[in-house]
Amino acid sequence: MQGTRLKSVLRESIGNIWRETRIALTPVPKPEKWLFVVGCYNSGTTLLAKLLAQHPDISGMPTEGHFITDQFVKDYQIGLPRMWVDREDLFRLDENDQGPDVIRLKKEWGMRLNRSKPVLLEKSPPNTARTLWLQENFENAYFIAIVRNGYAVAEGISRKADPKHLKEGWPIEKAAWQWARSNQVLREDAQKLKHIIWITYEELASDPQATLNKLSGFLGISSFPESVSGTEFAVHERQGRVTDLNQVSISNLTPEQFDKINQVAGEEIERFGYPLIVPDSKPDSLRNESA
Repeated sequence: MQGTRLKSVLRESIGNIWRETRIALTPVPKPEKWLFVVGCYNSGTTLLAKLLAQHPDISGMPTEGHFITDQFVKDYQIGLPRMWVDREDLFRLDENDQGPDVIRLKKEWGMRLNRSKPVLLEKSPPNTARTLWLQENFENAYFIAIVRNGYAVAEGISRKADPKHLKEGWPIEKAAWQWARSNQVLREDAQKLKHIIWITYEELASDPQATLNKLSGFLGISSFPESVSGTEFAVHERQGRVTDLNQVSISNLTPEQFDKINQVAGEEIERFGYPLIVPDSKPDSLRNESA
């Protein structure tokens, strides 16, 4: 009918009814372990989750868990893609918060998981701010925290995020603060987590097989097949084997951007053992390498 949205409304209504029916019919997952990959955006969480999901005992989702639930605020929907720290109050949850419907959340995730596997895997960078809540509400929750060089992460967030209200994307200092604050929150909350292991993007890229086997030991499952570490993966805009891309990202930074990152995140960069880079000390290999 002219002047109405009848077709689109009907289509949306049918879709909602179908979704609610599927949720109602989906059993609540009860795995031996829930596994959460946490860390700042652009830190290797997607790569790590894809590698972990190759294990025969682990089932991973086809996308980030916060994209397929209506129980969590989505960063991009409130104009903050890859920038949850700007509204930390909306994202951070602890063990005492009662907000999200846990049963519904588990069912929404369970629809995308192989519930027969003993380990069910979820990864969403904003869950870095919710680890205590997840531990409280997901039985036998295990956490893998991944950290990456703050310079590379800040450059990636600034380049990849697409805030519609900012033509040039996030300023580098905001991207650096997202990295620093993510790790601060994770360090604080990790003190209360029963099962957590830390790894770095750099060690994963340097020796994926050894890193994966360290994680299998943490999870109490068999070692990863040797073939996994040599598999090619599509991660965002790149397709290929596990490779350390830090130099490519760092080479894109200007002296002014190094200064801004150091002002905002320098203390956290050094805390994690990464060398502080000042503009005059930027190696020629980074200065001349193109993206």
